[in-house]
Amino acid sequence: MWNAGRGADVADEDLRHRYRVLRRVLAANSELLERMADLEADLALFDLDEPSLRVCVRDLLDGSLLLAENLNLLTGGDHQQLYRVHAEIARELDTSLEKARRAAVHPLVTPLREVRGGTAREAGGKAANLGELRAARPDLVPEGLVVTTSAFRHFLDANGLRQPIRSLSRDLDLLAGQPLFRERTGAIRALVTASPMPPQLAGALENAVSEFSGVRRWAVRSSAVGEDGKLSFAGQFESVLDVEPRGLGAAYARVLASRWNDRAVLYRLYAGIAEVETPMAVLLLPMVDAAIAGVLYTRDPAAPHADRMVADHVAGLADAMVRGDAQATTTVLRRGGTGGTDVGAEGLPERLGAALLDAGTAAEELFGGPQDLEWVWSPEGRLWVVQSRPLRIGEVAQRTPEEPGEPLLAGGMAIFPGRASGPVHLGTGAAAIDATPEGAVLVVAQATPELSAALPRLAALIAEQGNPAGHAAALAREFAVPTLFGVPGALERLEQGAAVSIDAGQRRVWAGSLWPEVRERVRSRIRHSARARRGHPVHDRILALNLSDPLARTFRASACRSVHDIVRFCHEIAVAAMFRLGDTVSRGGRRVWRLESPVPLNLWLLDLGGAVPQDLRAKKRLKAEQVESAPFQALWRGMGRQGVTWAGRSQVSLKAFASVLTASIHDARAPVRELGGANYLLVAPDYVSLNARLAYHFTMVDAHVGEAAENNFVNFRFRGGAAGVERRDLRARFLAEVLLRSGFGVDRRGDLVTAWLRRFPAAPSLVALELLGALTGCARQLDMLMTGEAAMRDYVDRFLAGDYAAFS
Repeated sequence: MWNAGRGADVADEDLRHRYRVLRRVLAANSELLERMADLEADLALFDLDEPSLRVCVRDLLDGSLLLAENLNLLTGGDHQQLYRVHAEIARELDTSLEKARRAAVHPLVTPLREVRGGTAREAGGKAANLGELRAARPDLVPEGLVVTTSAFRHFLDANGLRQPIRSLSRDLDLLAGQPLFRERTGAIRALVTASPMPPQLAGALENAVSEFSGVRRWAVRSSAVGEDGKLSFAGQFESVLDVEPRGLGAAYARVLASRWNDRAVLYRLYAGIAEVETPMAVLLLPMVDAAIAGVLYTRDPAAPHADRMVADHVAGLADAMVRGDAQATTTVLRRGGTGGTDVGAEGLPERLGAALLDAGTAAEELFGGPQDLEWVWSPEGRLWVVQSRPLRIGEVAQRTPEEPGEPLLAGGMAIFPGRASGPVHLGTGAAAIDATPEGAVLVVAQATPELSAALPRLAALIAEQGNPAGHAAALAREFAVPTLFGVPGALERLEQGAAVSIDAGQRRVWAGSLWPEVRERVRSRIRHSARARRGHPVHDRILALNLSDPLARTFRASACRSVHDIVRFCHEIAVAAMFRLGDTVSRGGRRVWRLESPVPLNLWLLDLGGAVPQDLRAKKRLKAEQVESAPFQALWRGMGRQGVTWAGRSQVSLKAFASVLTASIHDARAPVRELGGANYLLVAPDYVSLNARLAYHFTMVDAHVGEAAENNFVNFRFRGGAAGVERRDLRARFLAEVLLRSGFGVDRRGDLVTAWLRRFPAAPSLVALELLGALTGCARQLDMLMTGEAAMRDYVDRFLAGDYAAFS
């Protein structure tokens, strides 16, 4: 124990001063994390010219600068470089926001004849492609109108829909497959369809339509940004046909609402597309009476090197055919003429075949690659092209010299050729399809666009029935999933869970797992299925987290590249400064006590003032019940809940242990404090901060809980693990979903999970702390039990049900 005197008084005052500054740092950290989560939601919905987004950016810049000042106050000015970094971030953001503001003025409605590829951000992908084709071949594409993405934003703003949609869209990726997901998307659609056309937009549309005096019926079709481009969005949105002029407003709102169809939202989530990247323009084309309609592939997907085109067609309009609800007739068009029709096909009129060959050749030359054209043949004998998008074609696998035994299935149509292996999953209904595990071979009765949610995680797809010109086929090609359509009896002949191997190009399915190198390619495709996010100046300079590992040599002020980096750096360094002070004070034994505890974390308690009664201050050890801190007691109750164990795992398999060993060998990280070393609890009557660092992960909980709700916060952070990347990612998703369903705000980036609860009254704040105590115990080494998606979701349900024994 220290001798009484000036030295002790100075140390006490220094501790109190640093604690006050630390409280400011932690409170600012909590608020900034919440604002960043709001901004991330805003960036998913709003363009850079949105005023509320600009205000949020400025608030975050101001808040992070104040945070840096407090850190320097706490550390005696050790991190002055943060000011230079902050100034660079602010300059770049100011330039980007001003550029966006100047570029934000566009018309609400524009003629199709004025649309080109360079205007795709305002006209959408479908209209941009048609505008390009019409400019080159005006005889092929009818004149029409485009209600631009500026009109879409105006519609949302005029009806006050931005904030409700933002709230309903939050954390949808964590809710996929749950009833709440469908409730949220349904609520958004209801809001949009119930909203009236704003007067300015209604007037612009009425004026534009008045120039088409002879048109009595319209086709109202989606043209989202990105649609019919690198990603097709095939079948994700609605088209409304045969619309009278007076019904255009309602049809427009209906197409806008289809942006939030369940399958469309899942498509964007699985493709890693932010909502703001696909604003909805709407294409209006005069309805054309259809004698025959269909889809033309300018290359045969089953034989891409053959010199022929393939036309799938039906009598009348083709909307049912492309949905997969009507069977098409297929005609092969050889580039030297018409002929070679499939067995049972009725063929096409000679003039139509020639016109299709001409149109297909023109589109290929214009766009520089194979095209997928939607077309209509009028009763008067005129061809109209109403859609053109890239056709995705995979290479047909070469036949091996020796077949690997008798196939289980043979035949069908190769929609996307390629090889894959995986367990069979029988998709007998929507719920079964939603539950398809990663890497499975999904078998369904009918291929429909609703499969889009499952396609990114499939090894292969087999459908008993399916239209090769339908939306489901386009999506399978887009996600590069080996796919067979037209395989009768597949549901009966393939057994649930049985391992199979498929060569879609050769139209065969064998029992067993063949081609081990293919299995790894499938895993790689699923892991990286179009999840890359396009660079965004606000995202990169505000939200991107580059300093996730405090143990790395690059974890320093000069390496900060974003506001999130500054916040992360300031929090870590501030807590580390208090740890160092605790180490210093502990040598005198004045304010640090060893906590007697069954929890094997070697916990030392640092009293920031008033948490340890005066009559106990001479002791070297304290019991938890002797600490007079309400937030500490709540956290401790959770850590000691019945069933929560802090011993080693009893369920770890040899495979999981091997995963841990492999990951450890290749992970250069070391603990901040060695396994078994001291971990500190900082406590005050209304405050607790736990920073527990073990060999491969760390947990942070800090909370202020007092009578004034506006000052209360509960923060949580968890990072790392001993297992491989996939298992750590699954544990992070487990944590994020538990916290989300428990009322926390959540941000997950790889294996780093950050969560917060702010401005709640004392009672619910203490309940949240108790939950965090239990969660911290249950999540330890849980990465070793994470065998897949199903296991992760099962553990979520078990934890929320209080079944803590499942985690032992």
